Amino acid sequence: MLELECRSCGYKFKSAKHPPRCPYCSKDGAVGLRKSAQDLLNETLGEASIMDEERERRN
Repeated sequence: MLELECRSCGYKFKSAKHPPRCPYCSKDGAVGLRKSAQDLLNETLGEASIMDEERERRN
């Protein structure tokens, strides 16, 4: 089962396959894989390390 989320309305659901549109709001192409808490942390930490590298480069 895939954990999916509509990027338009925020509807979260599970499905065996990736649908072409949101089953709640019917928006085409707005459904993507739902991000876990760890995915969000990794993105945030990655952005923070890029900012740190940029600061070091400027000094």
